[in-house]
Amino acid sequence: MTKYLLCTLACTLLLTACHKDKKEEPQLPALESVLVYIAGDNNLDEFIHRDMRQMMDGSKGLSKQYNLLLFVDEKDKLPYLMKITNGDTLRLKTYQQEQKSSDAETLAEAVRWMKENYEAPSYGLVLWGHADGWTIRSTTKSGPRLAYGQDTSGGEQWMDIPAMAQALENVLNGQKLRFIFADCCCFQCVESAYELRNVTDYIIASAAEIPGEGAPYQTVIPALFSQRDDFYAQAANAYFEQTSYGYKEPMAVVKTSEMANLAQATRTILAQSIEPMREDYPFVSGLIYYYDHTMFDMQDFFLHQATAENYAEWKRVFDTAVPMRTMTTVWMANHIMYYPNSDDSFMEFYVTEERYGGVSMYVPQDPSSVNVRYRKSVELQNNNISRMQWYTVAGLDKLGW
Repeated sequence: MTKYLLCTLACTLLLTACHKDKKEEPQLPALESVLVYIAGDNNLDEFIHRDMRQMMDGSKGLSKQYNLLLFVDEKDKLPYLMKITNGDTLRLKTYQQEQKSSDAETLAEAVRWMKENYEAPSYGLVLWGHADGWTIRSTTKSGPRLAYGQDTSGGEQWMDIPAMAQALENVLNGQKLRFIFADCCCFQCVESAYELRNVTDYIIASAAEIPGEGAPYQTVIPALFSQRDDFYAQAANAYFEQTSYGYKEPMAVVKTSEMANLAQATRTILAQSIEPMREDYPFVSGLIYYYDHTMFDMQDFFLHQATAENYAEWKRVFDTAVPMRTMTTVWMANHIMYYPNSDDSFMEFYVTEERYGGVSMYVPQDPSSVNVRYRKSVELQNNNISRMQWYTVAGLDKLGW
């Protein structure tokens, strides 16, 4: 036990000690550079160093031609940039003033730093932190805009997905990331995937909540650097194999080059299946949802809304756009973790292979018809869904929603 405690203390000191930034010696030409963007200036701060130690383990044995880079924003500390190589860490830059990790320009600047200092033919991005799907809870300039990267220093702020997409497009300048691996809640939604279609080839994420401890990086890191064509399946499976709080995590992979086809197929099936509405909303009772009654499983929704023939055609396109998913019948849902005695649990729906698609879609609803806990959220999202490109290209605007 003493030896274990000494090792743990040594790792902690390695990661947290106050030290001068260092310059790295020249390396071999890189094959791939991956940036882990840790937006941890919030209540997830306690998990940062745990995950870093896992990344250190996961880096052991990787070729020196693979660059594992980190932007780290801890609570009440100045952000810094570092590199992990074969189990060792090297801090390369400490910012001289606070940076809002929830600012899309801060994310873009970190990606720019990676490209300029660790040029490679291929790049990847890991998004670490809080997220809430595509959601925009407020459109006021000073108000919180929920979606990704909560930063609580000097007032709470979030990054919305359209701003993220635009900032990444600007810095990538036509080049696409090989992947975005989102280690954050509810990121795998069709609205975000469509916004990000021009900045990444694949999105690897969960439509549901994830545990605070996040991904098992000791196995995820080698998978993300894998050069296999199905590397995304390796990464998703590595996450799925972890059991947290007694639950597995549903994961899915979106191939963004197919998002335009999925949008067209969705536009067609909506026109075929749902009459233009004025005051009525689609029936969603009993459908699979993620986190709360605002993010429904896309596949389950159309399975119950469309004819068998129309659904089969849509499903063919969906399966091409979502080439891999992992299914579990129960996950670490918010309403089970924090409301264990509530009626609002998995008793409301059953997850089966036929129904489960692993990607969520927002379906506008009558706020008065949902649980009072979600009512305000539904009202705001009904108003804000029109800001997402998906709303128009998929034809939701034609339905009177």
